[in-house]
Amino acid sequence: MYNAVADINVVPLTDLVFNLLIVFMLATPLLEQSINIKLPSVPSGEAIETRDVTTVDLDSAGHAFIHEKLVTLDELEKFARGKIAMDSQHAVLVRGDEKVPYGRFVEIVDRLKQAGVSKLGIIGIATKK
Repeated sequence: MYNAVADINVVPLTDLVFNLLIVFMLATPLLEQSINIKLPSVPSGEAIETRDVTTVDLDSAGHAFIHEKLVTLDELEKFARGKIAMDSQHAVLVRGDEKVPYGRFVEIVDRLKQAGVSKLGIIGIATKK
């Protein structure tokens, strides 16, 4: 006579869960750096507090990104004006590739200043002393 087993074997299910956990742990850091930026090194600097700030990323060609979305200068200024309208002390950090043309960098900073941004920071990689 044949006896059927009514138990569920959970060992393969736990193996599957652990494998998925490992895959997500390895894939998550790759999703965070979708814009290719090589930050310049600076000998001095301070760690920044990443509370409610907006980060503007500039790639090596000088394209501006907010939240990984390509924006024009007008869109950047409009976005900054909206943030400043809600919070006059809103901080904006500019994170640019080391090969960004200086003129383009100045243009971005000037547009942010025109939008009313008073707290502006520049991000680089601090080198060890």
